[in-house]
Amino acid sequence: MAAWDALEPEGKGRPKYLRLTEAFTTCIQQSTYATGGHLPGETEIAAALPIGLSTVQKALSLLVEQGLIIRRRKLGSFIADTRHQVPEVHVYRFRDPATGNWKMPYTRVVDIERVPTAEFGSLLFGFEAEQVIRIDRLVWVTGSQPAYGTMFLHCAHAESFLKRSLEELHGISYHRMLWEDFRIRTASVRHSSRADLLSRQACAHLDLAAPHVGMIWDAYEHDSQDTLQLIQRFELPRGHRPMEIVETKPGF
Repeated sequence: MAAWDALEPEGKGRPKYLRLTEAFTTCIQQSTYATGGHLPGETEIAAALPIGLSTVQKALSLLVEQGLIIRRRKLGSFIADTRHQVPEVHVYRFRDPATGNWKMPYTRVVDIERVPTAEFGSLLFGFEAEQVIRIDRLVWVTGSQPAYGTMFLHCAHAESFLKRSLEELHGISYHRMLWEDFRIRTASVRHSSRADLLSRQACAHLDLAAPHVGMIWDAYEHDSQDTLQLIQRFELPRGHRPMEIVETKPGF
């Protein structure tokens, strides 16, 4: 790796994982790896350089914390795209514990499908529809491990998403979409949270050994006519950055 070789003379005495992190940062900044591009595998990197596998893993973890890459279970590491940062959020917030400032999340859609409401029991009872659109996402902020988010919307509002690639859905604000396309705003939110087993999908995408007990938070969002328009479910693993639940109305 040329970036590693360039750092070699000035990197003597510094931890190898930091030097590897800087080498990858240089490659990303110089577009050696394109946005959304796939990084070499951990064993491939270790074999190409005079470093061990644990050093590679530590460097990649640091790149995740810096928001430069994202890691997908069984798929590997990818260059993060700042375009996937959500432009605004209206129900949940992440706050920087050091500064107290809000941190806007990034989202990456991992699955979307039409599902029968009966499969989810009481969770989707308020929709009064036989089917809804389910969107599964990874949600994170720089320096934090991801949470697993699932969003349920009426088919009439989200069926068009089924025809789009997952890449096009990363970072979308669904509240903004509901307002701009259907003139629907969230007027009230009902919250429910509990400690419980995380779902099979959440454990798989968050690289957790199942069963795993974490926090499950559900938000039921109603319009001014008290019609349920959207349900969000977040699944947070143990030790995750605190999430603040708020009720702010969009001001488009």
